[in-house]
Amino acid sequence: MSFFRSKAGLVLAGVLQAAAISLPPPTGPYNTTLTTFKLTDKSRLDPYAPIKTPRALMISVFNPLPASQCSALLTPYMDPITAELKDALYAPLGIPAGTFGSINLQTCKSNPRSAEAYPIVIFSPGSGNSRLGYSAMAQQVSSAGYTVVTIDHPYDADIVTFPDNSTILGIDIEDDIDFAVDVRAQDVSFVLNQLSQPSISQKLIPGVGCDLDVSKIAMFGHSLGGATSAQAMLKDKRIVGGINMDGSFFSTVINRGLKRPFMILSHEGKNITTDESWTATWKVLTGWKRQFELSGSQHGTFTDFPLLVAALGFDGMLGDAGAALLGTIGGLRAMEVITSYVRDFMDFMLKGEKSALLDGKKVYPEMSLDASS
Repeated sequence: MSFFRSKAGLVLAGVLQAAAISLPPPTGPYNTTLTTFKLTDKSRLDPYAPIKTPRALMISVFNPLPASQCSALLTPYMDPITAELKDALYAPLGIPAGTFGSINLQTCKSNPRSAEAYPIVIFSPGSGNSRLGYSAMAQQVSSAGYTVVTIDHPYDADIVTFPDNSTILGIDIEDDIDFAVDVRAQDVSFVLNQLSQPSISQKLIPGVGCDLDVSKIAMFGHSLGGATSAQAMLKDKRIVGGINMDGSFFSTVINRGLKRPFMILSHEGKNITTDESWTATWKVLTGWKRQFELSGSQHGTFTDFPLLVAALGFDGMLGDAGAALLGTIGGLRAMEVITSYVRDFMDFMLKGEKSALLDGKKVYPEMSLDASS
């Protein structure tokens, strides 16, 4: 479900301002470059397109760069067309023109002389949401030493804008969510195949000396993107570990399960006993598994939007409706806690590092280990 598709969006819309802001830089040992790219799967027709056409995707690639080699660059948080659509869509709710286009990420200019290949992490967004609404989160994870690739799933995302300024608007896919998750899983495998091609990797990360290693990658996603992580793992053995951030499970993984490590992050009050799909899937996750619950959070906490609110100076000032959507934890704190768990999981899966955090150590009082094996 799109983040803004609720009455609570009225509250957020009322506080957003058009003044230019830069989101906080990532806090890891690296900053990042950012590249966006169109990928076309000529072997597969888009099942949602009104005419026969190959499935085309947009991706964002965040790649680490040592701070000492970073030439600072402010990168727009959204492309102009997506930003303009968001402004127009929510103008009746009080959003001034230019709001979404005024937000920037603090990134680095591409530096071919310093480019390196890092372990790859894939991200899939929630249903109805653009990958762009998770860019700050992806950048923060990347700053820990990972190439993070976020994927837009056309006709599922509310809008996808391509380099030639053509767009695909979202449609209602909820009649067959299992099918939608399967399509998303195919998108993920296609992206991995493309990343392994030197002709593609050189465009995504100019200067990288070899093709990217996709033989062992990890994945995380929010809402339907979390379900996508699990289903993609089932279908593609290159994905050695996954995270579901607050999403119900769908498709065949519910019955078939996974033998590889999987972690679930949930908002306050949700656990493996409150969601039937979680109860069923938990039983067939036979490898390492954890389910953590974030106190003071809601479903929208696992996006960039609480951070946007905080950056605009309105953290904690949204009232009951805003709290019901974003939680009460606060945007900066939420981003720190969530990405710390994602980072440690990636370190565990891709670097072989043990994590006391993932074993339940109370580094962050807001996070509780509800279930494990």
